[in-house]
Amino acid sequence: MTKHKRRRNQRNHPKTAAFGSSVSQDRTLLRATVHGDSGLSTSAGGVIAVSYSMDPSAAANTDWADFSSTYDEYRVLGCRITLASIPLGVAINNALIAIAYDNDSTTTPSSLSQVRQYSTSKVFQAITTNKTQTFTYWRPVKGVETTIPWVDVATPSGSAGCIMLYGSGMASSTTYFQYAIDYFVEFRGRR
Repeated sequence: MTKHKRRRNQRNHPKTAAFGSSVSQDRTLLRATVHGDSGLSTSAGGVIAVSYSMDPSAAANTDWADFSSTYDEYRVLGCRITLASIPLGVAINNALIAIAYDNDSTTTPSSLSQVRQYSTSKVFQAITTNKTQTFTYWRPVKGVETTIPWVDVATPSGSAGCIMLYGSGMASSTTYFQYAIDYFVEFRGRR
């Protein structure tokens, strides 16, 4: 069959679509920032020991519901946390706080040295007047841990990784910080 006849034949007799071939799936990605904020307080023993997972739905005051009702899956590419020290007065104990990012765990730290073992760790004072501390972390894209898994929005706790903070020797049951956390997220599978 010549090229000309083949083209004319295709116009006159369109191909029959196989089952499901005419159904298209939306593979469009939406990159968005999911926000959360709250206060960060010490325990009765004067300790801050927290782990903020890469689960955007778990953050306080988050806008997660806006996205989870629209998309099927997500993955967290990175996060940013900003800590604002609250003026507490001179009678309040100051201490060192260690912060780090762990790519594959959500364990709450139990010591300063446990947090300091990470290559991403930073140390700062709990009380800093009129100063904010901002820390940004990205999931690795080179090396051994390069796969960033997609997670179903119905089970967001499946997103591994966390920001961990630890500090001790502070006043008990005292709010030392206000924090804002931003998750840099990709969504796919529009509902």
